[in-house]
Amino acid sequence: MDEGDGQLHTLSVLEQLREASKGLWGASSEAYFRVDELLRQLANPNLHDIPHNLPFRVEMWDQSDQHIRWVIAASASVAIGHAAMDAAIANYPDQRFTLRNGLLVIRQHREGESPKRDFRLMTALAAIRAQ
Repeated sequence: MDEGDGQLHTLSVLEQLREASKGLWGASSEAYFRVDELLRQLANPNLHDIPHNLPFRVEMWDQSDQHIRWVIAASASVAIGHAAMDAAIANYPDQRFTLRNGLLVIRQHREGESPKRDFRLMTALAAIRAQ
């Protein structure tokens, strides 16, 4: 094999390596993004795929009150929502919680507050449900 054949062979091997690398890059980057997605799901403690027929949600907020940290409970019943809220406050009194139905805040607990309920709002909601 002369020098020209050696260079041609080296170029051929480099081209093969380049093609093999393209295939590996696609596989490794695809695997990276899939693993990243799964890790993000594991890091997210919220209930996944909450059905729309469970509108009453007890949510724990982050320290800046900007983002929901956890969806503690989801229910079709406001009474169960209140019970879940009471349990959440009893277990984590130093956290901020809301009981919501969509955008409507039914009840909230801020860090350091004593637990309380707005019975006027509860009565109004019960009257609406009875109709």
